[in-house]
Amino acid sequence: MGISHFRNIIVYFFLFSILVSKGSSLFDPTTVQVQNDIEGDQVLLNIHCKSLDDDLGEHALNFGNEWDWQFRVGFGTTYFWCDYRWYDNRDQRWYQGSHEVYKATLSGFKAKYYVFCHSKCVWSARRDGLYLYRRDKGGMWEKRYTWDP
Repeated sequence: MGISHFRNIIVYFFLFSILVSKGSSLFDPTTVQVQNDIEGDQVLLNIHCKSLDDDLGEHALNFGNEWDWQFRVGFGTTYFWCDYRWYDNRDQRWYQGSHEVYKATLSGFKAKYYVFCHSKCVWSARRDGLYLYRRDKGGMWEKRYTWDP
């Protein structure tokens, strides 16, 4: 048994301990929610979310609307990203982006996003970028991405 194998056992034990202490199960569904918080003249946020296996389709969100989906994190890789596009009536220009919204890998099972947002990751699209609601930081919004003009 090598050091790498022993380290993986310790990491999995640590993550399992966190999940048990939070009352969660490895098999609980995870939710990703995207909401349109872009203030302005009827700003319509167009999103198209995908995983390595699934195309979740295109969705158009008016200001104040949200869209979410659920999935179970497997023992391999779980990765979702969304393409965003919206027209700014104030500046008369399009903004867009393609950003990761959830990632878990075999070597870091649920670690990154589970720590950030537990089993529900909420993303807020705003004029200056995309924000993640960080449950691990006492419920603060953290800007994670900036729009590309």
